[in-house]
Amino acid sequence: MSFPWSRKSRPSKESMMVEPRPEISGYQFTLKGSPRHYDDVGKIIEHGGGATVYFGEALTYERGAGVAQWRVKAKSLDWLPSLYDWWAEAERVEPINFTFHLYHPENLRYPVLDLSQHTAEEVAEYIADNMPWVGSDPVTTKPARMSSGEPTMNAH
Repeated sequence: MSFPWSRKSRPSKESMMVEPRPEISGYQFTLKGSPRHYDDVGKIIEHGGGATVYFGEALTYERGAGVAQWRVKAKSLDWLPSLYDWWAEAERVEPINFTFHLYHPENLRYPVLDLSQHTAEEVAEYIADNMPWVGSDPVTTKPARMSSGEPTMNAH
């Protein structure tokens, strides 16, 4: 019997192949908040399948304070109302108030929004208007103008 970790065993190329992750496309942004809720927030973001946390840190330090960080790519923002509902329940159960901050991916030093001061709809609108879309372009229903000035449905 040969164990896979022994010196004599030689893994096959098939057993060593790793499938690359599919390309993630969507609005790219970062959320920072309480490290205590890192796992719960990550699950809420990824629950519907329209968003993914492509990088996260359960504990990082920013200006001397411990924060959690979720770098997100989201095709849809349907998970935001669920986050707000969970957040209200967490603050009701625990005597500690906390907030989330939204950051632009090009400037992780200063937040662009404090989520406690905005509704889920306002945050979704802000993300759609101001955050970069990475990956394959989203389908648009807004008519674009051709060089002749005539409208066309193809924005590319």
